[in-house]
Amino acid sequence: MTVTGDGVRVGDVVAIGGIPHRVRDVRCVLPARTRLEFEDGNAYVVGRSHPIEVSRAYPLPGRALPARHR
Repeated sequence: MTVTGDGVRVGDVVAIGGIPHRVRDVRCVLPARTRLEFEDGNAYVVGRSHPIEVSRAYPLPGRALPARHR
């Protein structure tokens, strides 16, 4: 799914250079950037409004799962 830099959450998987990284920590840094820290210790800084592809293994809060997934 595509989210903006400020929509990335802990647990999301982001592919950087074709290598998947699971997000361990998300922090806002000035002026308008988000710092993503990965489980392997690497970090990536992305603009808050920059679109980025993530894989999310769990549903968004408040959204029901389709009947086949219950």
